[in-house]
Amino acid sequence: QVGAMAETIARTFPEGTRVSRPAGGFVLWVELPDDQDTTALYERELAESIVFSPGEVFSASGKFRNALRLSAGIWNEGTARAVARIGRLAGGPG
Repeated sequence: QVGAMAETIARTFPEGTRVSRPAGGFVLWVELPDDQDTTALYERELAESIVFSPGEVFSASGKFRNALRLSAGIWNEGTARAVARIGRLAGGPG
């Protein structure tokens, strides 16, 4: 599941996106290019019922504004479409 999500991110997110897998769980930490604001991206996606964790919520000092955390605990066609949509809205080829 995590591997399938990472492959989808590689295909659909903007060039320069970096993906890492924190220890434990089925999550990926995704760093978009520095000019991205994942809190604003989150607000746009929420209208489509697509939810992820903006990176800024993991910092008391406002770091990680260009990062997000995705859960790969459930991987299906709908999740794949949602991840691809995040990538498109972030400026990727989708």
